[in-house]
Amino acid sequence: MIETSSEDFAARPSEQIESLRPIVLSGKIDAGIDLRGAVVIADLLVLGVDEGHQLQIFRREQGSDTWCLQQSLSLAGQDQETDIEAICFGEGCLYIVGSHSFRRRRMRPDLSVRKNLQRLQDIDSEPSRNRLYRLPFDLKSGKSGKVDWIDLSKRLRKDPLLKSFYGIPGKENGIDIQGMTFRHERLYLGFRGPVLRDNYVPVMVVEFERPKDYQLSFVRLDGQGIRDMAALEHGFLILSGPVNDALGSFLLWWWDGENQVPGKGRAVQDAVMLGAVSARGGAKAEGLALLDESEGHAEVILVYETVAAPQLVRMRVTLPD
Repeated sequence: MIETSSEDFAARPSEQIESLRPIVLSGKIDAGIDLRGAVVIADLLVLGVDEGHQLQIFRREQGSDTWCLQQSLSLAGQDQETDIEAICFGEGCLYIVGSHSFRRRRMRPDLSVRKNLQRLQDIDSEPSRNRLYRLPFDLKSGKSGKVDWIDLSKRLRKDPLLKSFYGIPGKENGIDIQGMTFRHERLYLGFRGPVLRDNYVPVMVVEFERPKDYQLSFVRLDGQGIRDMAALEHGFLILSGPVNDALGSFLLWWWDGENQVPGKGRAVQDAVMLGAVSARGGAKAEGLALLDESEGHAEVILVYETVAAPQLVRMRVTLPD
């Protein structure tokens, strides 16, 4: 069982964020410390494990904040890794996206300077990161269909703007997809990097069946990148954080969904910063799921990565008028 104390979390005082409550996960949870991606569908909570190969599905105990493990769904073979960064649900299907990023090898203190310099020069890309999965899922029976996937690398490599960042490690302002949500038959893919001049962050809007016809939209988040997203009835919630692994705040925003690139005769509405959702002890906010939405408010679950075990916290957010 994974249980969180609300004292571990210290959202910056904000009129927009309140009622922090811990979420309890019950069952044999294969999560370690790398829990990534979350979506709530009715009374089900779906979580993914970064660099694992399974989705874990929990059912909420009536009237409580305890969620019990019901089943696991595999995206690949037992001996295969699957990069899971974000999860969403739409029109009877679960969607799971990998980062589509490159990575520079880490240096090791037990190696020589020469070998560490060589490691510093090595940049690799793993095919498992370059996947956008679609998995039919029946809410009533819990049965899933055949896994299908596409690779967005070609689109990223040939895009007039993004191609300059293709091949750069994700933690160094290269391409790094970390957030995703679903609205009106389209997927919205949020980028942790690159963050462009004047703090513009790309959001790729794409249909699974027609990836060639994608569009890029842009949002400004005070120099941070997107860690996850959730679609609301009007607009989106965005969880943001540092582009690299440096210490920094994690923030929650409301975005109207409109492209923020300015132009003559076009009014642009800035994203609204709702407050900080940083945690004591350096825990990183990595996932965002919409639990409920009522007039003027949203109940959300945030997923944190810690040095010991994943933690989940429920929050009530006041939305802009």
